[in-house]
Amino acid sequence: MHKYLALMKISFITQKNEVSVLCARLFFLLLLIGIFYQFWHIVAQENQTTNLINPVDFIWYLLIGGVLQYGRGEGLHYRIEQEVKSGSIAYRMLRPISVMWAYFCEAMGTFLFRLPFFFCIGAVFLLMITGGKLPTCILDLPVIFILMLLSAVFISLCTVFIGLSTLLMQDSLPMFWFIQKAEYILGGLFFPLSFYPEWLQKIAFATPFGWVNYGVARLIYDYSFIKAVDTALHILFWIMFMIAVNTLFYRLLVRRMAINGG
Repeated sequence: MHKYLALMKISFITQKNEVSVLCARLFFLLLLIGIFYQFWHIVAQENQTTNLINPVDFIWYLLIGGVLQYGRGEGLHYRIEQEVKSGSIAYRMLRPISVMWAYFCEAMGTFLFRLPFFFCIGAVFLLMITGGKLPTCILDLPVIFILMLLSAVFISLCTVFIGLSTLLMQDSLPMFWFIQKAEYILGGLFFPLSFYPEWLQKIAFATPFGWVNYGVARLIYDYSFIKAVDTALHILFWIMFMIAVNTLFYRLLVRRMAINGG
């Protein structure tokens, strides 16, 4: 276990040297939040008699979803793809650690640095543009942050899956596009799923994306203990599912390497 923790620590520390990447991703995150805050503020003013989410709650909702999107490491799935195609992954298999879990630790180490970093700076930015106004369920933020960490585990496993999907598709890009667009739409990244048609909400909650993103982010304005536990249980289920899928793909990879003589 200490070997995997060491890999995660290395990935965590490495982020300190990625200043340009961190600044670029943080800039686009804050830009997204700022644009949607102005947009939602106008919409709320034009629809004062409706039950729209107030602008402050809405941008905190966006912050949580945005941090989960921009906090992930970039390019890991592509590197896994290249190692699978070239066969260089066989050399990694000679090490006394699981390649699959090594990839996961690298992805998770990146998340553990970026998630609190982006969230804290984003929170300060939100307080500045809203005049210090806080979201409805600010006192429940510690629970929400724990659920964000669970979502980060799933997203890291998903990144490994995208890279390993090269075994079936010869290219990880189609799978990356598919999952990314599913996160945007079914995860309610830009608008809460409560605004979607009922049939689309059912589809979203039948996938992991409705829980990993929307299920966590909605708690900032609509928190309840039951919803928090329900979200946690669903995310844990999808984590177990993704571990099983990655293990299956990894065994397929090992088998192909053995058949082809490494």
